[in-house]
Amino acid sequence: MTEKAQKVIDAAHRVVDGGVPLGKLIREGKKDPMSARVNCEYAAVLREVINQLQQSPGVIMCADVLKLCEELEAL
Repeated sequence: MTEKAQKVIDAAHRVVDGGVPLGKLIREGKKDPMSARVNCEYAAVLREVINQLQQSPGVIMCADVLKLCEELEAL
């Protein structure tokens, strides 16, 4: 599952590396653009977890999520 863990990390990095620029968040009137960007990172991570672990539409096994958590902690 290490490849899956790396894809989850990569999803968060895409947000940090310019996918959601602070300038855009400031122009959109976000009161706290740093927090808004962190929220976007969390959303990107959750979406990628679903993409990596979804067994069939709407089905993700809790054991797979926990295993992925262990892999992420080990990176």
